[in-house]
Amino acid sequence: MPLQKATITDVSHAGQSPVSVLFNPTDLSVDRSSHYASMPVPGLSMPILQYIRGESDILSLELFLDRTDQGSDVNSDLAFLEGLVHIDSTLHAPPVIQFDWANFSFTGVVTSVREKLTLFSEDGRVLRARLSLSLKSYKAAEVQLRDLKLSSPDRSHVRVLREGETLAHIANEAYGDPRMWRTIALANNIDRPRFVAPGTPLLVPAM
Repeated sequence: MPLQKATITDVSHAGQSPVSVLFNPTDLSVDRSSHYASMPVPGLSMPILQYIRGESDILSLELFLDRTDQGSDVNSDLAFLEGLVHIDSTLHAPPVIQFDWANFSFTGVVTSVREKLTLFSEDGRVLRARLSLSLKSYKAAEVQLRDLKLSSPDRSHVRVLREGETLAHIANEAYGDPRMWRTIALANNIDRPRFVAPGTPLLVPAM
């Protein structure tokens, strides 16, 4: 399959022009994962896995720079890509970039760049280069909060009893009705709801 054009754009600064690169789609990989905590619940044969947080997606890809058909070098492109792992003085952090190829788009920060310079001009200018990039996905906190889909009463989940809380507190939080504390007590085989110790993991069943 022939190499196809892809672009990398600095989206932390308005009006930045994208840098065109050659990209081999067989070298693209995305790793996705989530972090869970194991919570033992009395009476169950195995612990409940409680979702803690998501992890950033990791994109790994190999790029090619070649401007020999334009009669120029790739030094400015190399400088741009190298700068993506350095702190921007106006941002106090490396910039956020967007990688686009065909229908695939990935927004994140570059965590590593590995260069291999493969062709030079007689005066030492770099004409071709191969780069291996690793990126972690990025989304602003306010965007994540806006897109967050909180657990609803029709989904079971595990909740840890905090100091000073009662089953009624959890029932009010989960169902909007503190009188439904008995549902939680029955689901956890609790005979003395007033004496549940703080830190106890509780299964909050679906409504």
